[in-house]
Amino acid sequence: MNIKQGLQIKQGISQKLKLVGRMKLGEFFSLPEDKFKAYIEKIEKDPIFQELKDKYRLVRYKKFPDIKRRTSSLPLKEELVFQEGDVDIEGLLEENPKALPILKKVGEIIGINEFREFLHKGNIKMKEIAERCSLSSQEVEIFKDFINKFQIQSVFELSPSSLSSSSPPQKLFKVAAIEKRGNNLVICPLEKESYLIKGKYSINYERFQELVKNKILSSAEINRISSFLKKLDLINRRTTTLYQILYYLKESQREFFETGDPKNLSPLTQNEIARHLKINPSSVSRTIANKSILTPQKEEKPLKFFFSKRRLGKYFLEIIKEEKRKMKEGSLSRPLSDKEIKERLEKRYNLTLSRRTICKYRAMLNIPPSFQR
Repeated sequence: MNIKQGLQIKQGISQKLKLVGRMKLGEFFSLPEDKFKAYIEKIEKDPIFQELKDKYRLVRYKKFPDIKRRTSSLPLKEELVFQEGDVDIEGLLEENPKALPILKKVGEIIGINEFREFLHKGNIKMKEIAERCSLSSQEVEIFKDFINKFQIQSVFELSPSSLSSSSPPQKLFKVAAIEKRGNNLVICPLEKESYLIKGKYSINYERFQELVKNKILSSAEINRISSFLKKLDLINRRTTTLYQILYYLKESQREFFETGDPKNLSPLTQNEIARHLKINPSSVSRTIANKSILTPQKEEKPLKFFFSKRRLGKYFLEIIKEEKRKMKEGSLSRPLSDKEIKERLEKRYNLTLSRRTICKYRAMLNIPPSFQR
């Protein structure tokens, strides 16, 4: 085998490894949110993680900017039911507003996860909760009344049609809320121990090299740590991508978040945000799938809501409509080129698209090129 053939084989192997790496990353980004959180929990409970963090000081948390804890000491009222069934929790609390401070008190003392278990499975007795939370007799009656109404509503929501449905609606995972703090918008994860609150793993590779160089680690430890650091890096890529998307939405859709009016939504494509973040569009698609956020108006919006092709088509058609009107008036001598349409979309709607994308949308909307118009 000559040198040229050797290089070709090496390049071929390298390309295959990159392809395998992209496939693994794609599969990891496609993990449902509950399984992803379970994976992080498993990783952080591993003794190796504690060694890297405390013994070797190779890993620490690095917080994301503009991520804040919720103002409430208990997650939102909606999180008490954790999206199981269609119980009108808001309606129940409106009927009995005295229940909310008691729910907060119980949630803080027994923990939100144990409280959910109590709501849906009845694993804890009412008497035990009353004793653990030091509830007065009056508080116990208010709490009982709320729980009874909640459980009755849960039973009626489980209708035969919903139980026999062969294709139940896909569950959305609320990952954060956008909240107003003074004149600023901030991202508030819904769980106290959310990975978005902790931030990403900052890995000190230089120190790792020093430990290897000074022969502090055995070859078996080096291999074990190297393998584990790859897992942390994989988690980092997913958590960072989600944070970057949330941050970009917070900034680019500021007017919508401040008013709650859909008319104030800026047109946005997944390709556009992928270009801005310098990542693959498929990573954006996988990251936003089945995830939602709460707006400052307490409305739940799927992340896909912010990427609407219909809105793009609407703005596109507005420009073509204006073109026809101006040509009829005589203020425009010829139809707009794709480049000019691109410039108008950018100037008027703050929408940056490539000329290739302009051409694609024009074809989708059955709009001929300028020389045919």
